[in-house]
Amino acid sequence: MRALVTQALQYPVARREDVLAELRGRREQLRQAGCNYWLFEDAGLPGVLIEFLEARDAATLARAREAAGLPRVDVPILSEVEF
Repeated sequence: MRALVTQALQYPVARREDVLAELRGRREQLRQAGCNYWLFEDAGLPGVLIEFLEARDAATLARAREAAGLPRVDVPILSEVEF
């Protein structure tokens, strides 16, 4: 069953390029651990990115987050609903 985590990242607008460079590294680490990683933004909210991490199951996603050194935060891992 697919698994997903989503969360908002806030950053100083002046650091945008530095933040994106860091997130490129995060994306590569997550991909190597079997996880997809996407960023989205609302042009009307500068300094806010929404990140999505997705994997084939919750265990893979949890391992990928740990392997990428992501801090433990109170963000639940959502599981796909089969219907």
